[in-house]
Amino acid sequence: MKYIVITSLVLLLSACSFRETTEEKLSNILTEIYQSESDYRELQSELNDTEKKEQANFQSMMELTKDQKEELTKQVDETAKLLDKRLELVKKESASIKQASEKMADIETLISNTKDDSEKDNLKKMEEAFKNRYTAYDALTEQYNTLANLQDELYNMLITDDVEVKEIQDKVEQVNEQNELVQKAVDKFNVLTTQLNQVKEAVFASLQKGDK
Repeated sequence: MKYIVITSLVLLLSACSFRETTEEKLSNILTEIYQSESDYRELQSELNDTEKKEQANFQSMMELTKDQKEELTKQVDETAKLLDKRLELVKKESASIKQASEKMADIETLISNTKDDSEKDNLKKMEEAFKNRYTAYDALTEQYNTLANLQDELYNMLITDDVEVKEIQDKVEQVNEQNELVQKAVDKFNVLTTQLNQVKEAVFASLQKGDK
C-alpha cells in the first residue's frame, strides 16, 4: 500500500513539472513571432541595395538632357524596374510583419488565461508595445508606397516631351518632402522597436523574479 501512495505522489509531481509557466508560454509565443519576421529581417539588405542603385540611377538621369533621349529612356526603364523590385520586396516584408502581428491573438489568450494580476499587467504592457510597433510599421509602409508612386511619376516625366522644367522641379520637391515623411516614419518605427525590446526585458525579469 505504501508503494502505491509513493507512486501516486511521483506522478503528481511529474504532472506539475510539465505544466508551462507564464514565462515559458510567453517565450514560445515570442519565438514564433521572431520566426514569422525572418523574411522581414532577411530582406533588409537587398532592399537597401536596391534603393542605393535606384538613387544612383536617378542622379545619373538628372545629369542627362532631353537631347540624350535614347540614353535617358534606357535609364528610366532600368530605374523603373528597380522601383518595381523595391515595391515587391516591401510587399514580401509586409507579409512577414502581418504574419507576425497575427500572433498577437496568442498573447491575448495568454493574458486571459493568466490569473496573477501582476503578470497580467506586464503582459498587457508587452501587448501594447507590440501593437504600437505594428501600427507604426503600417504607417511607414503607407508613406513608403506614397513616395514610390511620386518617384514613378517623376521618372515618367523625365521622358515626356511636353513636360516643363518647372513641373519636374515641383515633382522633385514633392518627392523630397515625402522622403522626409518616410524618414520620420522610419525613426518612429525604430524607436518603438527599441521600446518593445526594453519592455520584453522588463517583463521577463519580472516573471523570473516572480517564479523564485
